[in-house]
Amino acid sequence: MIAKLFEGNPIEVVDSEEDADAVVVNTCTVREETEHKVLKYISSLGRKKVVATGCMAAAQPGLLRYNFPEISIVTLNNLHDMIRALQGGVISVKKGDSLSKPASFTRGLVHTIPISRGCLGECSYCIVRLARGKLLSVAPEEILQIIENAVVSGALEIRLAAQDTGVYGKDIGASLVSLLNRAVAIPYEFRVRVGMFNLSSVSSCFDELMECYTSNKIYKFVHIPLQSGSDRILSIMRRGYTAELYLEAVSDMRRRFPQMTLATDVIVGYPGETEDDFRETCKVLDSITPDKIHISRFAPRPHTPAALLKQIPEPVKKARSRILTSKKIAIQTERNRGWIGREVEATALSYRRGFGVVARTDEYKPVIVECAAHSTLGARLLLEVVGCSPFSLTGRIIRR
Repeated sequence: MIAKLFEGNPIEVVDSEEDADAVVVNTCTVREETEHKVLKYISSLGRKKVVATGCMAAAQPGLLRYNFPEISIVTLNNLHDMIRALQGGVISVKKGDSLSKPASFTRGLVHTIPISRGCLGECSYCIVRLARGKLLSVAPEEILQIIENAVVSGALEIRLAAQDTGVYGKDIGASLVSLLNRAVAIPYEFRVRVGMFNLSSVSSCFDELMECYTSNKIYKFVHIPLQSGSDRILSIMRRGYTAELYLEAVSDMRRRFPQMTLATDVIVGYPGETEDDFRETCKVLDSITPDKIHISRFAPRPHTPAALLKQIPEPVKKARSRILTSKKIAIQTERNRGWIGREVEATALSYRRGFGVVARTDEYKPVIVECAAHSTLGARLLLEVVGCSPFSLTGRIIRR
């Protein structure tokens, strides 16, 4: 979107940071360590003109201005100010509620479409909802047109992205289910990866959503954060579901699609988390055996209710995180071992230097294949899975 702003303007995008007079920094503030990296990076730019955009620009403009008095700040809702910020003096953050149209497809095999911005959640720890604001959804007709243009031009994978895809369309009378049903009706060969959705956002339409996954154009992949296996902690987090409801949803999903890939997120060391609460989280993970687990040690974010609670000592959080990391490796390894010896169809979508071509099965499992990238990318392959790591499978080509 930012690159499109420069079209027709006398601003040249250069290949090297060293050659630049100005740098646009797309910031993140979801986690404390990421925030520190952003501040360190901006410091490294020296006397170059810097324009900050993204989540930190919206949620913590004061932090940016305090550290860098000459920085210009442009929010996602006011990207039209980007040109003025680059050409003129210091610009301060503005408020707004406009939504820029997602960027159209240019090249490659994978295209990501942000279908909405903002969410309807009230999670007590999350600063992103403050940064992204109220829900703003892209009209389904615009999304469908971008999908069709992309696949006609060679894209084989369409990623639908949002802070929470489950609430897509609730501000404009649309829905994720309706969007998916219309997307799979587009008459070309491609796959759709549905981005993260919260269980509380799809509980009222879970059956209809799972019915969408019967289409061979939708990857059998879901990303549903758990965050905690303790109902007490889930309530303090304001997540809007219980551990039992989460278990029931995964059971229903796996009954319909036994090989469905499940990705989830867990926060360890949330304020007030006891050893019993932590054991409940371990118990749920053992029960649902996710294919991919992202573990975050809790860090308080400014302007959130959780930041005002009594914090758990860092050594306790680190110890629990080590336990969960060990469990994560064991669970993911065991899930991937179950694929060894199987023949699978997969689409070669990318090349990973030092490893090989990465192909995706219909369950979105990454299979690394040693072969020539130039002759394989974009091909539909029949593979034999011959090995695995906790994070991917390895395979050999049977036929193209």
